[in-house]
Formats: sequence, structure tokens, C-alpha cells
Amino acid sequence: MKIPKGQALAASVFFLAVTFDVAPLFAKRYIPTHDGEYHIIRIVEFARMIHAGYVFPRWAPTLNSGYGVPIFQYHYPLPNYVGAFVRVFTGDAVSAFQIAMGLGYISIAIASFYWLRSLFSITPAYIGATAGAFVPYVFVDMYVRGSIGELWAIAFLFWSLYCIEKKAYPFLAITYGLLILSHNILGMLFSPFLIAYCTLRDKRSLWQLLAGAGLSAYFWLPALLEQRFVVGLNTVNFREHFVQLYELLIPSWGSEFSGTGNTGSKISFQIGVAPLIAMIGSMLVMRRETDKKRRRLYILFFIVFIVAIFAMFSVSQGVWEVFRPLQLIQYPWRFLSFMIPIVSFSSAFWMSHIKKQWPGFLFVIIAVLFSVSYARPVTYEPRREVYYLARRNFTDGTSSMGNSFSTIWTGWKDTRPDAPILVKNGRIFQEISKRYLDKQFVVSMDKPGDVTVNTVYFPGWKATI
Repeated sequence: MKIPKGQALAASVFFLAVTFDVAPLFAKRYIPTHDGEYHIIRIVEFARMIHAGYVFPRWAPTLNSGYGVPIFQYHYPLPNYVGAFVRVFTGDAVSAFQIAMGLGYISIAIASFYWLRSLFSITPAYIGATAGAFVPYVFVDMYVRGSIGELWAIAFLFWSLYCIEKKAYPFLAITYGLLILSHNILGMLFSPFLIAYCTLRDKRSLWQLLAGAGLSAYFWLPALLEQRFVVGLNTVNFREHFVQLYELLIPSWGSEFSGTGNTGSKISFQIGVAPLIAMIGSMLVMRRETDKKRRRLYILFFIVFIVAIFAMFSVSQGVWEVFRPLQLIQYPWRFLSFMIPIVSFSSAFWMSHIKKQWPGFLFVIIAVLFSVSYARPVTYEPRREVYYLARRNFTDGTSSMGNSFSTIWTGWKDTRPDAPILVKNGRIFQEISKRYLDKQFVVSMDKPGDVTVNTVYFPGWKATI
């Protein structure tokens, strides 16, 4: 079968652009990011637990100076599963983390194309997927923040949208459940949007969202019920992270943290030149849309765009103060995550109303040119996980901002114990089991004394004598 030249060109641009974007993550050099080092340590700990036979890890056994910490009880697990799986082949958590991020980005690109293809012809679908893959915030997540969880959550958002369009109900439950497991905050942020999308496109899909929430309940339900047992779950003051109008409109790039006290090279909050062009172009052709269902879908995306912009400005602070669950989102600029599906849809919607192909390819060139430099991050000499495991500031912390996730009974331990188990007035005569969450041993004591297991207390531990 002969493929039209326009389709072949659109497909070639899409695959070449995505390959160029993600290539640094598959190279040997190390890419420094805000959260990357936390994720590297978490992957190591998560892999240790899986190797020890714990399929659903909740405890990081060697962090917190060897006392352990229940970080996996609250920290989204799917990126750690992916990282631990890749680590089996790389033998190293640093490369596993970067490759796992790259796989998340590739999944975003592929899923967005399949979703758009279910709504539009093939060329607009390729153009929309390419435009979405070049939204600046994607590169902020990938090469500045190192937010592996957000990347995978966005990927499963696209897969969920595709399943809704295809009425693939069992798979929708799975993809939505995986979305929640990828990043619990984005899962909370995307859920109202998915409910609205299902209401417009296929109300029967709403039951599958409920099923997906049930499939992931093993993670989020204990996290909600037991959040009172730890400190530092939310260490961010959202009031310090609102965005200025010029930051959304003027192209910029930086690698520093956000916040009102940071006036230097802050991370970029720009919507992007090409995304703004796509929004304007889609608005101009909206009246020409004859399909009422697709027009309503465009209106939904436009409303989400307005709400996302509003939520990022300080004028919305009153809403954040009253509706307290919003504060769990932490950063108002996290609403930029919506720009990726919005731009993907708007670009494809716009191009579906243009008969000639050259405007579409010109738009793709603009999208690539204005963002291609963001796909070339700062890199260091290659590092391996041994670099981090040999440094106490990584192994003795809790692998979280400000050493959070400490329990309310015992805070962060800044020094290691003399031994995992201490026996006063005696000694360990026999060790029956040395598993992380199951220690069985026989103690020989000359006179009454104490046996101390140097593990942080958390509900669920049992001691039997």
C-alpha cells in the first residue's frame, strides 16, 4: 500500500523529533535535575525490597541512617517499579532512572498520537502529537525537575483518553489505575478532567474510572488513612509559587527552583510560542466545526485551559485557601501539565480544518525550533549508583525534601546505630531470619537486660518474645 507523501513526512518528523528529544536520557553522561538524586536512591531501596520478596514495598529499610522510613507508603510506586526493572539490565540505578524517564516521554508521544488518531485523520494526529511532545513544560519535567512520576502520569492520561475513545473498558480501568500509581498528585489533578471527558464522550466509562481507583486503592487508601503517622508530607507553601503573566508568555529557560524568594534563573513557566499559536489557530476555526460532539470536546479543553491559567495566578489564592485539597497540589504552576494534552488536541483540531498541508508542517517546524534547545540539557561526567551509596548525605537521609516522611514518634536520625540489633547483658546466639521486615533470632542472656531492634516505630510492627 502506497503511503501519501504528506503522511510519510509527518510520521518521519514525529519519530525523528521524539528521538532527538529523548536521546540524552539514553546516553552515558549524567543529567543533574532537582529530584533526580532522590529518585536514584529510591530506586535502589525499592529494588532491594523487591529482591527480598516484597512485591508491594512500603518501607525503605536502609534509609534514615539505617533505621528505615515508610516513604513508599506515601510515594507513588510505578516509577520505582519501572526503574527497578530497568536496573536489572543496566546494573545501575542512575542509568535506570534516566532510561525510565526516557521511556515515559516516549510513551507520552506514542499515546498522544493514538488518542488523536482516534479523533482525527493521520496527518493532524502526527502534527498534534509532535506539538504536544514539544510543549516546554515537558522538558522542564524531564531535564530540569527530573519528575519521572509526572511524565508517566501524563503518558497514562493519554492512554486513558485513548481507551475512552475506543471503549476499551477493562484497559481504561488499568490505565487510570496506573495513572494514580504514577503520580498521586497528578492523579488527583487529572481525575476531574477525566470525569468530564467521560461524561462528554462515553458515560459508561465512568464506571471504569471507579474500577481503576479500586485497582490502585492498595496504595492510596493506606496513604490517606495513615498520613497522620508521618511528618512533612507537604512541605511546600503554595502561596510562594504563583506565576506572573510575563512568565507564561515570554520564552525563558532556567534551572533554579521556583519561589518568590528566587529571582535568578528560575525554571520556565512559559506556555510556549507554538502552543499559543495552536490555541489561537484552533479558536479561529472552531466555528467551522460541524461535528457537535467534537465541538463540545474543544470547548471542554478550552475551559480547562482557562481554569489552569486562572489557578496559576495569585488572584486565585482565595480559592486555594478555601478549597484545601488544592493545597496538596503544592505548586500552582503544576497546572502546566494540562498544556500537553490541550496543545496536542488544539493543534490537531486546528490542522483538521486546513486543507493544504504546508501550514501544518510550518507549524511543526516552529514548534520544534522554539523548543529544540531545551532538549539539550547540562550533563556531567558519568555517575553510577555507587557514587551515591558511598555518601552518607544520601544514604542516611530519607530521600525526600528536608528529610521528610519521618514518623511522628521518631524524627530523622542523623547518626547510625552501632548495630541493627543491640543486646544488653547478652548476645545473639542464632539468627533465623534477616529479612528487612522479618527478623527472627535467638538471644542468650546472662541476666535480665534489653533487646533493641534499631528500626523506626510505625504501626504494624509486631514483637514476639
